[in-house]
Amino acid sequence: MQTNRLVAWRDELVQRWQWQRRETDFAGVDYRDRISVTSWVLVLGFGLSLVLELPTTMIGFRALGSPTSLELSATTLMAFVLAVAAAAGTESLIRLHPKRQANRLGLTWAYWALPSAISIITVVLLPGIPTRLFQVGVILVSGLLLVIAFFSLYTTVEPGQPGFRRARLWLDILSYGAALLLFLFVYQSRTRSLLSGTMISLTAALLAVELLRSATNETRSVLMYSAVVGLLLGELTWALNYWPLLPGLTGGLLLLLSFYLAVGIALQGLQQRLTGRVLAEFAIFGVVALILVVVFGPGF
Repeated sequence: MQTNRLVAWRDELVQRWQWQRRETDFAGVDYRDRISVTSWVLVLGFGLSLVLELPTTMIGFRALGSPTSLELSATTLMAFVLAVAAAAGTESLIRLHPKRQANRLGLTWAYWALPSAISIITVVLLPGIPTRLFQVGVILVSGLLLVIAFFSLYTTVEPGQPGFRRARLWLDILSYGAALLLFLFVYQSRTRSLLSGTMISLTAALLAVELLRSATNETRSVLMYSAVVGLLLGELTWALNYWPLLPGLTGGLLLLLSFYLAVGIALQGLQQRLTGRVLAEFAIFGVVALILVVVFGPGF
């Protein structure tokens, strides 16, 4: 009996020592320094993407009985590398938070999507900008958006803290903006539905995780709803690809509208507030927005 008490006392001392050591480690590293280093690394990567020259490689394969090709260029490579770097920087930042184990999901990878999306968008946009001055401006703006995203992500690790609502609003704005641009990039490429539908489905699912992660502490529910949102967007992309005369801008707006409605309904469902009245409000908004796209969007 006495031996068991000694063992329990020893284990308690070890746990306290480990906790104090971790608190000391957190106190010795400023999360703002981590944000600064990660942001500058990504900004330098954006600049490097403009001067890096690599031969374009075409990968051909057969999918569903028909030939398909995938283009790998310097832009594609840098977009992938910087997306991984953004995810790694986000991971190191979120792990620095002392309350990360007490957040609603406890999943650090749920924070990766937005910084990676901003990095991909920047690398894809830069080659199409006509002047160096505008390219530098876009790089600096992207760096600023990354800083805002990193600070907002860190603030939303622990719900209910001062600044949580403001940070959540910034994340929502950036996520929907990133979704629109990525949808436009993929849809305007006019690749086969197998590729474009898959890419948009994955993009929608990952950004949906970011938009829904603060709504509940049930990890399985968030992942399930996000997967449904991604599946719906992938199916819609497959259907829109049968409309060859539809301009890319109009297609991207339709995808964004569908994404907004799907995420909004999922959010209400996770918060147990999905009623007939809420569905009617979403339906009215969807009809009005669709009419505006039809009237003002090119291609109708």
